[in-house]
Amino acid sequence: MNSVKDTIIRALESFRGDNLARAEQAFHGLSSAQMQQAYGNSGQTRQQIIDGYRAHVQDVDAAILDTRGRS
Repeated sequence: MNSVKDTIIRALESFRGDNLARAEQAFHGLSSAQMQQAYGNSGQTRQQIIDGYRAHVQDVDAAILDTRGRS
């Protein structure tokens, strides 16, 4: 891989972050009813937060795969 592509991939991996893992850890063991309750001042339920972070990770992972596939 070239250095520009490596830099882009590292940036994307950093952008992926660890929010999903931290939210999953924080909400681990909660009931379905608790997951449907609003969380703090976020205006979202715990499940919506998890779903949003999952979508973000999927988008970033797709961008990484696309970048790796480019020559």
